[in-house]
Amino acid sequence: MVNAHETASRFQTTSWTLIVRARASRADLQELLSVYWSPVYAYLRRSGVDPHDAADLTQGFLSEVVLDRGFVERADPDRGRFRSFLLSALSKFVIDEHRRVSGRYGTRPKMLIPSDPEALAQAEPDVTEDPTRAFDRQWATTVIGIVLNRLESACQREGLESHWQAFEARVVRPAVYGSQPASIESLVSCIGARSSEEVSSMLHTVKRKFRRVLRETVAETLDGAADLESELAELRQFLSV
Repeated sequence: MVNAHETASRFQTTSWTLIVRARASRADLQELLSVYWSPVYAYLRRSGVDPHDAADLTQGFLSEVVLDRGFVERADPDRGRFRSFLLSALSKFVIDEHRRVSGRYGTRPKMLIPSDPEALAQAEPDVTEDPTRAFDRQWATTVIGIVLNRLESACQREGLESHWQAFEARVVRPAVYGSQPASIESLVSCIGARSSEEVSSMLHTVKRKFRRVLRETVAETLDGAADLESELAELRQFLSV
């Protein structure tokens, strides 16, 4: 599976259906937290918190605010996007933390965010971004990772493994890892295509499927279709997709 983001490959996107399920299911709640730990971490890093404390505060926010204060139960689609609701709570949490006395580090649960240093490194935000933009970019990165994994699975189910192989080499790896895109000519022999025209047609097919899966995935995070186009526009702004 594509490893566009370490967490994205293992979790579904944050839909209101998942949020409702999370109110009754610990497993769904853990899945919800796993989607959002990296945006929270990125926000804290760009708020001036060092990596160790940012990881600790991410644990604190997820355990104390999201878990202990009934945050998921209070989330309401009529109030707008879940991530906006979460970001508002996070900004208040940061203010509260500045006001609290010290001595709380080391007492928080350790399974809400990955302990893998590589995962934290991948969630590290750009130094030029403000906290809110860092949060949104990590959310966008997670969504795109989910879309790519869903797209790969769909190609496998439909017998389009060669189509995916071409798309991964030509589009995904350059976008995710900064590598040079494979040439159309090299893909002809690599995937056993008959011609450059066939490879181009295969790429066009997967790009069409990508756009459809992207719309479906983003729609799951919204209550209705009203904000779909603006949400897609934000994704394109952050990730140039």
